[in-house]
Amino acid sequence: MIASERKRYIMQQLNEKGIIILKEISKELEISEVTARRDFEKLEREGKLKRVLGGATLDENQEVSTDGAELTMKEKKMLHKKEKQNVAEFAARYVQDDDSVFLDAGTSMVPLMRILEKRKVKIVTYNELLISSAVNPVADIFVIGGQHRPYYSINVGPVAQDVLKQFYFNKAFLGCSGIDLNQNMVYTTEMESLLMKRIALENSDESYLLVDHSKLNRRNYLKLAETSAFTNIICNGTRNPEAGIEYPENLIFTLT
Repeated sequence: MIASERKRYIMQQLNEKGIIILKEISKELEISEVTARRDFEKLEREGKLKRVLGGATLDENQEVSTDGAELTMKEKKMLHKKEKQNVAEFAARYVQDDDSVFLDAGTSMVPLMRILEKRKVKIVTYNELLISSAVNPVADIFVIGGQHRPYYSINVGPVAQDVLKQFYFNKAFLGCSGIDLNQNMVYTTEMESLLMKRIALENSDESYLLVDHSKLNRRNYLKLAETSAFTNIICNGTRNPEAGIEYPENLIFTLT
């Protein structure tokens, strides 16, 4: 198999699984681990994956198409758009007027922001993607500053963490890169966002994890929390009784 075909296969597996193991890829492609490692290194230099110990992962703020082309944030906003809108409309039911609300990083929060910005609530976020398209919001919005990462439209780092610790939230809405339903574990891929998520979890009365169906049974690099750490996990679609999956008790499907 030529290098371009190997790279395409690696990116297809990464897009499906969220995290891949070097040894498994070398066996599947019938190549040496040295060759697989070199392919990983080339793809990392191209900005298409992030190497981790023993494998590679996909950044939660970056996704790839099946041909291995990197998607921009604007393009990612269009992925699973109807599903994200469905989840956002369901999640917004939990918010009451005058609530203090935390909105996490990522494009899953965009449709929820569009709903809540028209409500009499206080919104705190480090996700500048939510602010760029706000039009005459009714909500009071506080954007946390810090080390700005323009590609991801977020502010992170020690300054951002210190500021976030000063807030108390009635409701916190978070995203993730995957949920392992067998281990009941929620995963993410970026350390600085992980720290912001954990602060918000600790400082909120109720916490809601928003996911679309593509995140189920998908592991990644960093463990965020057990599924039981969230008040509810909200996912689009319906429960599949024939799948043989033991769903967490707090996992709610929007079309039940």
